[in-house]
Amino acid sequence: MRFSCSSTSLQKGIGIVERAISQRTTLPVLENLYLELTGNMLRLRGNDLEVGIETVVPVESVGTDGSVLIRAKTFSSILSKIQSEVIDITVENSNRMIVRANKVDFEILCSPVDDYPVFPSVESGAAFTVKSATLKDLIRHTLFSVSFDETKQFLNGIFVKVEAGVLFFVATDGYRLALKKCTLDGANLPDFSLIVPYKAMNELSKILTGMADEDDIQVNVSDSQVAFSSGRFLLVSRVIKGQFPDYRQVLPKHSDNLFSVSRFSLLNACDRATIIASTSNNVVRLQFTDDSLVIRANAASLGDFREQVDVARLQGSGDVKIAFNVKLVLDGIRGIDSDDVRLEFNQGISPCVIRSATDEDYVYIVMPIRTNDFQDDPV
Repeated sequence: MRFSCSSTSLQKGIGIVERAISQRTTLPVLENLYLELTGNMLRLRGNDLEVGIETVVPVESVGTDGSVLIRAKTFSSILSKIQSEVIDITVENSNRMIVRANKVDFEILCSPVDDYPVFPSVESGAAFTVKSATLKDLIRHTLFSVSFDETKQFLNGIFVKVEAGVLFFVATDGYRLALKKCTLDGANLPDFSLIVPYKAMNELSKILTGMADEDDIQVNVSDSQVAFSSGRFLLVSRVIKGQFPDYRQVLPKHSDNLFSVSRFSLLNACDRATIIASTSNNVVRLQFTDDSLVIRANAASLGDFREQVDVARLQGSGDVKIAFNVKLVLDGIRGIDSDDVRLEFNQGISPCVIRSATDEDYVYIVMPIRTNDFQDDPV
């Protein structure tokens, strides 16, 4: 097994699949990178038994086809230290790999592929195509709301649903919920739903970052797994078994108060509030009037913060007081691209809806915090 190839192309390929290579595992074989030479194509694979990623790299073969395992961290480190654009790789008897570039020679141990887990095959099921930019946007607006509470595994991923030709991505950790949707053009799909683990979505997002916005991504869904693929990669992941909560029950059917505020002003005011709020459970107190919002934070051991932001009241009347975890509010605002943000809520401790002024397909809901002393705070 011998081939030569572009060092840059090989490093890019490894960068894709090593996201599924485990560095902390009880199975040492999973720390390896799988290489398979077939003609002038080198197939690379990583597999941690939860997520499997595959990509291909064009090479110039000067030997017979074959396959081998090489320690991923070692191989990646070698390539990063080689300045040559073209490298030559020879595998002898599946136990020794020789990497040559200009005057540099590495001889490293490798191993046969016999004990490597079988790469998951793509099961048949519902399939649709979505643009890379759209898929990146769906993940970006929801991934940060995934829960890491291992006692509630059904919240440890993004809930993906297709209903009447509309694709929904939903994530929640019990304190906030993020929903992003889009219409699938020309898709004639049956309705379905599944929960895709955080790791799979996070690694997919990183892969998509290096792709053009107009690239098509094929999505295949079955009862036990989901696969994302293009001409450059294949990512296969198990799905999370369990019942995702009915997010529609969290969406307020009516809001007494609706305010419009500059995203830039609100984002920066909340960011400044974290300096004080970070030492008092991240609590910020908000008081709305018809044309202003006062944001306050205080910490007994540190001090106080107060800032006034201009707002426009679009619905409701009277002053309104409400308190939130400022970090959760910031997450929601950062997911909005428009210049203005809409805040919708009722009195008391009902959920607050944060929306874009221009994007109706994104909804972020954050639960308020009950503060016993809030009603007595001077503003």
